[in-house]
Amino acid sequence: MTDKEKTKEELIRELEGARRKVEGMEALKTEHIRIEKIMKMAVEMANEEKAKTAAIIAAMGDGISIQDRDFRVLYQNEVHKSLVGDRKGEICYKAYSRRADVCEGCPVAEAFADGRIHVLEKALTRDDEVTHIEIKASPLRDAEGRIIAGIEMVRDITERKQAEAALLSAEAKFRNLVEQSLIGIYIIQDGMFVYANPKFAEITGYTQKELLSSVGVMDLTFEEDRGIVADNISRRMSGEVQSMHYTFRGVRKDGAIIDCEVQGTATSYEGSPAIIGSLLDISMRRKMEYELQRTQRLESLGVLAGGLAHQFNNILTALTGNIMLAKMYAKPGSEMSDILTEAEKASLKAQDLTRQLLTFSKGGTPLTKALSLREMLRNLVGYIIHEPAVQCECVIPENLWPVEADEGQIRQAITNLVANACQAMPLGGVLRISAENTIADPAMSPSLSGGAYVKLSISDQGTGIKKSHLEKIFDPFFTTKQKGSGLGLTSAFSIVRSHNGRLTVESEIGVGTTFSVYLPAALGKIAGKNAPEKVFLSGSTRILVMDDEDMVRNVVERMLGQCGCTATFARDGQEMLDHYKREMESGHPFDAVIIDLIIAGGMGGKEAVRKLLQLDPRAKAIVSSGYSEDTIISQFREFGFKGMLPKPYNLSELGKALYEVISLSD
Repeated sequence: MTDKEKTKEELIRELEGARRKVEGMEALKTEHIRIEKIMKMAVEMANEEKAKTAAIIAAMGDGISIQDRDFRVLYQNEVHKSLVGDRKGEICYKAYSRRADVCEGCPVAEAFADGRIHVLEKALTRDDEVTHIEIKASPLRDAEGRIIAGIEMVRDITERKQAEAALLSAEAKFRNLVEQSLIGIYIIQDGMFVYANPKFAEITGYTQKELLSSVGVMDLTFEEDRGIVADNISRRMSGEVQSMHYTFRGVRKDGAIIDCEVQGTATSYEGSPAIIGSLLDISMRRKMEYELQRTQRLESLGVLAGGLAHQFNNILTALTGNIMLAKMYAKPGSEMSDILTEAEKASLKAQDLTRQLLTFSKGGTPLTKALSLREMLRNLVGYIIHEPAVQCECVIPENLWPVEADEGQIRQAITNLVANACQAMPLGGVLRISAENTIADPAMSPSLSGGAYVKLSISDQGTGIKKSHLEKIFDPFFTTKQKGSGLGLTSAFSIVRSHNGRLTVESEIGVGTTFSVYLPAALGKIAGKNAPEKVFLSGSTRILVMDDEDMVRNVVERMLGQCGCTATFARDGQEMLDHYKREMESGHPFDAVIIDLIIAGGMGGKEAVRKLLQLDPRAKAIVSSGYSEDTIISQFREFGFKGMLPKPYNLSELGKALYEVISLSD
């Protein structure tokens, strides 16, 4: 059918179909244009992402490289190139290490082997400089999960390594400091020790292993102080306080009780609350502090004792002198003679009491000389031990050094110690006395200066002394005995102290007590022999006596008369000087002058002797006193005196003092 033969309807239908074909082609063209735009945008976005990724990789502080399965370097960022050089396209182990095969421990090879991330640290040397690097390798997978390459990240850790080395060095120094410290250092956690340095172990008596395994804080704490320690630990662990400083009594492994000073601070140890602190054994310091306090108490007592002794010795001088003179007139064996003898014994006991008082005062300064303890003990022990149930064992070596001591004071100290030992054994026992030569070490005995000493030990088998009493036994008037005065041990302590020595005590309940006396040795000196008991003077001897007490002047006048001497008296220094000047100018000078140190309301002995020597440099003056605030009695020669005569004195002592001074050549 020709187009002419078609109907109108058929032509319309064909035109419609054609139109639709044209419209479809236009839509396809439009879709094609849209798809092109999308693809262009996708490419642009991909390029942007690639650029961003490249920029990020390039800007990263770590070096990044990619290696294929043959270890060929496919990519390096600039940081990686700066660390190991530009090696793109090269085999890594040949380029980096000049090897023929893969390096041992290569993290990329290990990532290829197990598909995991691996890390390796190594040092690189370039231009004589060492660079420490950390290599972290991870596998790169395709869409099917197959490993197609390895990503290697390299980081410069030189500064970190240097910091670690510095930290390790500082830690080593700190640990060495702590380990070598003279202070005990510890860390506790949950009541147990997690660290203790060697000094802490030394203080407590345990090993470090024992402290860290089985010893708790309360095991080292004296039972009565556990409440204080537990409370202080609780307050820090709860956060109430951060740090605490206090003292408590500790217990060593051997059971010995020690005084401890502790400083502890709350901290954290391995993620849990703990306390780190330091510990000092202050037992020796406490002991020395107590000895200082005791010394101060004794010195305070000495002020009172010295004043009393001064007055009392004046009275005793008159009392003992008159009794002795009265006995000379009494018929031997008569009732009067017996009464006077008993009175004389009582006065001698009073002198002993006064002598003990003087040991507390500065006036009790010892008049030392080289003395043989061996000879003294041999004569003394049998005299002072009166208890029949007490047996004495005395071990004194023949080569015992002489000591620098005041014979009278040391005899008194030993007598007091022996008497105390005998009283401690009411049912009897063995009294052991021994002596030895020793060299003191100040590090072991801080209260003693270094040097040579003689150690005298007096041991009994008595009931022993309680620990609570040990620190008090040397205190004035402290006693546990019904008949004790509380002055015997105190005076012994004071005497030994005044000799620059030391008196110690060790005791165990039910076993006994040992007192040890340390006295400075008189090396290179020979112990002197006692002077004869009786001394006779010429009847023409003229003596000037300066004393402000009438009763003293009266008895001394009679005693000098018994010596055949002529006496002249003065009440104070000025009167004494007037007498001396007058007699010297008349051509009848005095043979000696006895000068009392302390004169109430007048010129005393110290000033008087100075002016006397200005008047007559050859004057022979004897210092006499019952008490002195300084050391004039013991160092009388330094003040111009030729002799000394402590009160109270008897006729024999007066005669010997005068004889020794008058016999001196001008």
